[in-house]
Amino acid sequence: MTSSPSLAAVLNPQSWDPDLLPPLQMDGFLTGTLLTPNLDVKWVAYLWPKLPDLADDDRLKNACTAALARRKAIEADLQKGWPGYHPSFCELGSKADHDKVREWMKGFWKAMKLDPQYWSDLAEDEHTATFLALITGFLEIGEPIEERDDADEIRDEHAALLPRAIVGMRKLALLQEGNVAALRSIPATKVGRNDPCPCGSGKKFKRCCAAD
Repeated sequence: MTSSPSLAAVLNPQSWDPDLLPPLQMDGFLTGTLLTPNLDVKWVAYLWPKLPDLADDDRLKNACTAALARRKAIEADLQKGWPGYHPSFCELGSKADHDKVREWMKGFWKAMKLDPQYWSDLAEDEHTATFLALITGFLEIGEPIEERDDADEIRDEHAALLPRAIVGMRKLALLQEGNVAALRSIPATKVGRNDPCPCGSGKKFKRCCAAD
């Protein structure tokens, strides 16, 4: 199976406005907007760390066009379902670079803050809370914490589970929006009872969602 084009291949550095979010952060942010249902267009204003000169119409138009094209590419990638979907921090055949995942998560966290109530509600559900557990080790909270000796090994496991979990969260967002037609375009992957649970908990399917 071939991987999806890398972020560097999709974005032409010569046409990418340097005032936009850095590409990996942008990828995380745009993915986050696709996983957060019922957002209005206000998310467009967050494509920049600091809103640029609004008088420069051409620059704004070109920047938005590039970002929206990337969002469509991510959406198409998500429609492949798992295991066809690969976020840009993934390198097939290699463990994910933790620094790249953290950079991607900076953007994803920015998108989560657009609807904190939605994500807070998910944290209360035992099934969707497992997705949040996968990302917490990559979020930068600005405070030093004492980590376990095997923290990096756990991050390796979580990074490997994230693509499947992201596809699951995209399906949930489509369900929340009532977008059944788009949901059908994401292929379902048959999960064996002894396979990892699609919700991203890290547990076997038979001991997680299949146990309900």
